[in-house]
Amino acid sequence: METRIDEIGDGIYRLSTYVPDIVPPAGFTFNQFLILGEEPLLFHAGLRKMFPLVSEAVSRIMPVQDLRWITFGHYEADECGAMNEWLAAAPNAEVAPGRRGAWCH
Repeated sequence: METRIDEIGDGIYRLSTYVPDIVPPAGFTFNQFLILGEEPLLFHAGLRKMFPLVSEAVSRIMPVQDLRWITFGHYEADECGAMNEWLAAAPNAEVAPGRRGAWCH
């Protein structure tokens, strides 16, 4: 597996990780979005076991430790499973969940 990086807008990146073993034979692609700026934001922390792949991809765009915000749309493992790993890698980051995810931290 590897995480593909696509710049989909000025300073907005889609990080896509294709996992062939999920829903075979088609596989499944997990996406995270990185938004650069004064306070970079990661939308979807992703699965815990995919953290090494996704964090390596982020490091090709910016220093992981400079991440400021981590957010997700709802509370499931594919959305925030790696939240603690991101918080350890980016000590100044804060979790900013939506209303549906607010109870998870």
